[in-house]
Amino acid sequence: MKPLSETASEARAKASELAEKTAENARATAEAARARIQDGYGRARAATSDLAAKGREQADAAREVAGQAYEKGKAQAKRANSKLKTAAEKQPLALVAGAVAIGALLGSLLPKGRKDED
Repeated sequence: MKPLSETASEARAKASELAEKTAENARATAEAARARIQDGYGRARAATSDLAAKGREQADAAREVAGQAYEKGKAQAKRANSKLKTAAEKQPLALVAGAVAIGALLGSLLPKGRKDED
């Protein structure tokens, strides 16, 4: 049988070895987790950056289309105003008759007032 001090020394050595292996495994696991987190963070950051760039592109395109529509509407309003002025100068009575006809049409579309019955 081994002396007690020798058995205690062996147990201490095994415990120390086990503690070192456990610490080494913990460090490796922590490093792997850190690497996965950094990789995920990098991918998320890249995806966010891509989405932001696409959003900016779409906003720029929408701004351009809105500007074009505004300019087109402005030009059409000028043409309509010009035609109305020309028509008013050449045929003022026809313009008045048209306005009266439109007023009569709108008036006929309005609901009739109800009389309260007692």
